[in-house]
Amino acid sequence: MGKRPIYAELSERLVQAIKQGDHGVGALMPTELELAAAHGVSRATVRSALDRIESMGFVTRQKGVGTRVIAANPHGYDASTASLEELAHFGAATERIIFGQHEVVADEDLALRMGCAAGKRWYLVSVVRIEPDSKDPPICWTDNYIAPAYADVATVLPGQRGLITDLIAERYGVIVDEVIQTIRPTLLDSQIAEALKSTSGAPALEIVRRYQSAGSPICISISQHPGDRFSYRMTLKRRS
Repeated sequence: MGKRPIYAELSERLVQAIKQGDHGVGALMPTELELAAAHGVSRATVRSALDRIESMGFVTRQKGVGTRVIAANPHGYDASTASLEELAHFGAATERIIFGQHEVVADEDLALRMGCAAGKRWYLVSVVRIEPDSKDPPICWTDNYIAPAYADVATVLPGQRGLITDLIAERYGVIVDEVIQTIRPTLLDSQIAEALKSTSGAPALEIVRRYQSAGSPICISISQHPGDRFSYRMTLKRRS
């Protein structure tokens, strides 16, 4: 994991300040020059940080007026086919059962599936998702590849239902601003089929989600859903 851009780190400090109430909703934030002096960075870095938190929905910026806080917990992370909030709801509504965890190095085949460079190290946590208090078979198997810098979150996963990236945000202040999702067909291998109470070689859908912060993945999940337990609905609307 390479060094994070200074503007990304600054933007996350500003977000924490907004969440803690240091900059209240409706209030103007300090000017670019004031923020640059306070944090010991260039004005260009401040501008990039403010651009990022504006795109996240925390602030609006108006020339001649300044940067105004409009939300402490914005709901503006819409992706092309779903939203980060919908993924978080799925996580909160289902229970995670951990099957194993260890460090891995992505070989060429795994790197191709993940969309990352071969030879990179990741901390792998394999889980199944179930509906609490339900007799239905598990919903999916998920391999979560966590960037080594944030691997400590695995220690608090037991009993946690939310997204791993939410835990990373709470512990490290690193915020996901983009999720790249790929869906493709696959066949269940014997290990995963047994865990999902399915049949080896049964058709399934594989969903790869790259959770990115300032352009770099902090966690990549690969989920496999048996074909009879998953549907995907997308609404397309004509642009006005």
